[in-house]
Amino acid sequence: MIKNEKEIKGNDFNITRSAEELRKLSFNDHVCIGCGICESTCPVEAISLDAIANIERNYTGTYFSGHEKITQNNVLETNKAGNKTKLTINEDKCVLCGMCSGLCPASALTLTIDNEPIKNIDAYPSYIAYAECNDDECIYCGKCEIACPRDAITVKRNLPERAKLVTGEITPDKDTCIYCGVCEEMCPADAIDVTKAIGEEDIVIDTDKCVYCLVCKKACPVEAITAVCRLCPYGEYDLDEADAEITGTTIISEDDCISCGWCEGVCPTDAMTVKKPFEGTLVTDPEKCGTCGACVDLCPCNALSFPKTKGPGERSVQIVSNDDYCIKCGACARICPNDAIEVSRTGVNHTPTNSESWTDALEALKN
Repeated sequence: MIKNEKEIKGNDFNITRSAEELRKLSFNDHVCIGCGICESTCPVEAISLDAIANIERNYTGTYFSGHEKITQNNVLETNKAGNKTKLTINEDKCVLCGMCSGLCPASALTLTIDNEPIKNIDAYPSYIAYAECNDDECIYCGKCEIACPRDAITVKRNLPERAKLVTGEITPDKDTCIYCGVCEEMCPADAIDVTKAIGEEDIVIDTDKCVYCLVCKKACPVEAITAVCRLCPYGEYDLDEADAEITGTTIISEDDCISCGWCEGVCPTDAMTVKKPFEGTLVTDPEKCGTCGACVDLCPCNALSFPKTKGPGERSVQIVSNDDYCIKCGACARICPNDAIEVSRTGVNHTPTNSESWTDALEALKN
């Protein structure tokens, strides 16, 4: 009899089985989005998910004023302590078929066969979902990095040398200077440091910061500063475009990206292209919504939010959904205690498969 072996580290675990081939199923707890697709599609019912998904969310960029956070079964408090995993797999039931791995939209479950992930094996279907950046169009503004709800994007940019964009001359006359500090307060580049202590008076100008705007010269009450701008980006100047070029790279983590589309939506140059795993609709019912905020906490795409309240004590009375950035994973509908959210999947984008069991599983994702 072949028996699975389970290794647990923190909230992550690995299930391995050695026979003619080595199969290993790994679960990354922090990547799981609590959608329950693995649980509903497991052919041997070996997977169980916590009742409200037990997800801890990063609240950056979402608005929680005016709603009550759900505390059912103290799940949120328990998860903050790191004592509870989101997913449980019965290793005695699990046959390591890989269906949970292939159907997980967040890649939280990974089955490898002889150390090769099944997503790299043509015999296994996988979602056609991705986010790509066209480097020729990207200007490395970083908006995608800020908008990404999964911190899956890193923008590295190389800025041009400041001295090649603006140059000039600036000199303080220490015999004339009265060390009043007006120039220091007025300088928009924080390039001036004035020491006012009696007997220790001094003025230092950091030319690496100075942009030669001449504000200090104009503001000085005793005309102690001589300054001139020789080359600056204002008006018509002989500026080599190559000197102003910004280069860099945009890195998208395949392990963390869930193809929500935020990067594509905020990109000012249309450099990002996103393909989502599912097609469908997201509908919220304001009459049923209790504004508990559970769905907002859970949503891995920041597709659900409460509008900003206008004053202290004002309560948000309606959830706001943004279908453009929803991947139709269904986690929000699963967690909602009032059945106020309906997620319908009308299509699944995946690679071809000849397996009837996989075809049935993929079709079952439509609802």
